[in-house]
Amino acid sequence: MATTTNYSFTLPTVGGSQDQWGTNLNANWTSLDTLLGGVSAAEFSILDGATATTAEVNYLSGVTSAIQTQIDAKAPIASPTFTGAATIPTANITTVDFGDWTITEDAGVLKFATGGVNKMSLDASGNLTVTGNINTSGTI
Repeated sequence: MATTTNYSFTLPTVGGSQDQWGTNLNANWTSLDTLLGGVSAAEFSILDGATATTAEVNYLSGVTSAIQTQIDAKAPIASPTFTGAATIPTANITTVDFGDWTITEDAGVLKFATGGVNKMSLDASGNLTVTGNINTSGTI
């Protein structure tokens, strides 16, 4: 006897197996009932028109509350507001742009520039190099 491709339900032979039709159909209905596991018509209707893939449905595994509510609760990228202590990872910033002025770190030396021209540098030993005039108020 032949069987169905997906679930191996027994297909009665047309024109033959007269005494087997009832047995085969009963076995197939029992297998189908077991396969569906008591899923209600209401549960099946939820799937009507669904286009989600298995992978997309599996993304929902472990979700314990409304997904959109969780997304809405996330801080925006622009101007986020936090309560409590916020932990920020260490940043590796080598240039800070202040408009006309920039401060750049290069091999342990801070360089202060305006208009793209270095005006002052400060190395890790505390040596300060200035290009141009130095005007002071007080003691040097």
